[in-house]
Amino acid sequence: MSETKKSQLKMYRLPGPIKSYPLPEGYTVRNYEGEEDIAAWCEICLNGLVGSTDPQNFVNAISSRDDCDPYSDVFFICDENGRPCATVTAIKQPDGTGDMHMVSVLTEYRGKGLGNCLAEICIRSLQEREVKYIYLTTDEWRVAAVKSYLSSGFLPVEYNEGMTDRWLAEMELYGIDRLTMLSEDCKYLKTLTR
Repeated sequence: MSETKKSQLKMYRLPGPIKSYPLPEGYTVRNYEGEEDIAAWCEICLNGLVGSTDPQNFVNAISSRDDCDPYSDVFFICDENGRPCATVTAIKQPDGTGDMHMVSVLTEYRGKGLGNCLAEICIRSLQEREVKYIYLTTDEWRVAAVKSYLSSGFLPVEYNEGMTDRWLAEMELYGIDRLTMLSEDCKYLKTLTR
């Protein structure tokens, strides 16, 4: 199976204590404020999530969704000059689960721990809305993202053939000895060891 046809990794985070990640000095968090933020969102998400800076990408991924209110669900981290440099969307689904969606950091801002901050922002927002659990999907090639999700308490989900082997490879990559794996119905499935 080619890399482009592989299904994404799926992860869940159960409700519980939230690890705190401080923003870099001078950085702030704010919600989406209106159409003037669409270009910044597209620029940030160009890093592997959307194929162009066409505003239609925002419509397709965010504003056309019935379950998403950009004004409350889309967050930006802004640098000391107020420039949006990272984004995450925290959506409460109609079934009571949370969706961590469209997580991205501008390339020149990577390595500052902003991915961990985005995870914390999303988890806090969704836990305040009392979701059953938080769901996300990602790709193995997004190494920093997978590492950030694991450190933020997300657990791998076995939802199709080959997931156990793929997660064992991830554990080897990150030097993780033990990892709990959940079933798709969010129940304990097994403990992976390397």
